[in-house]
Amino acid sequence: MIWYKKDSDTDPYKELWQRKEWLFPMEDPERTIFPLIITVEPTNACQNKCLYCSRLLMKRKSGFMNLDTMEKIAKEAGENKVAIRHGGFGEPLLHPKITELVEICKKHNALTTIFTNCNRLTEDMMRSFVKSGLDEIRFSSSGITDEEHNMIRKNSNYQADFDEKIMMAYRIREEMNSDKPFFTIYTNVISYDDDTFKENIEAYKKKYIQFADKIDIDLTMFSRVKELKHVKSLYQKQTINEQHKPCVTLFLKVIVHWNGDVYACDIPYNHEDTYYLGNMHDKGFTIKKSYNSEKIKKLRGDLSFDLKHNEYKLCKDCFSNTNKWETKSWLNDKL
Repeated sequence: MIWYKKDSDTDPYKELWQRKEWLFPMEDPERTIFPLIITVEPTNACQNKCLYCSRLLMKRKSGFMNLDTMEKIAKEAGENKVAIRHGGFGEPLLHPKITELVEICKKHNALTTIFTNCNRLTEDMMRSFVKSGLDEIRFSSSGITDEEHNMIRKNSNYQADFDEKIMMAYRIREEMNSDKPFFTIYTNVISYDDDTFKENIEAYKKKYIQFADKIDIDLTMFSRVKELKHVKSLYQKQTINEQHKPCVTLFLKVIVHWNGDVYACDIPYNHEDTYYLGNMHDKGFTIKKSYNSEKIKKLRGDLSFDLKHNEYKLCKDCFSNTNKWETKSWLNDKL
């Protein structure tokens, strides 16, 4: 579910989402020669322990992306006119040089977003993002009530980490007389049909559309962590349609972990050779070469066309591809 304060023309991603490569990624597989979105993981550290997050299964060591790696990524992104989304398996604002990472992205004219749980967002950080021209901040939460958020997002406080931060960010942006960054509130709920959602959604929209430019509400997926004891009861309640659909992600995105490792999609939380395309610092490596490799073409054949999800350890529990590429109505949702 998506609602805009004004309309979808204000969304910084509107142009990208209207490209043929995005709307029809599988009709001409050879047309797309570079990912339209590069997910960058500034760090895989996070202060929260969200019950749906694959970090609960992560065993790789924690670290922070260096500026040289960011420079290489941003240069390719800028040359190919694609977007960078800071997120991955950690909280980007924990990176001690996150404002410099953003500055590097904007130096190369890359459309740039930060996904954040908001906890570490400060006024000084916000002012820096406005000055550097950061295109979007996605304020991430869980549920549409304090109780839901605090239950799902362990170590997080709805009021302090989300509610107060979006208002602070809005105030700073207004003070600086800027329309950037674009503010998206992104949250996920277990069901669109339960009483909690139905009873609170109108008040939620009315309150937060004052401060946000867009509200995006998705369904929570516990499928990847369903075997964890404390998640099983929530998994039984989820309403995600566990149907394997053609994987469009393999045509649209790659992820770069904090150490420069590049993967064909954003589901590998540990090193997974099946999806591994190389490292940004390998001699002669480029994202473009890896994106056109025989390895990723085989993945596309198996997962985008032949639906062999059950033959892949991580793909068998992945149901993140939706039918929005069939309907296209999501481009025009309004409040």
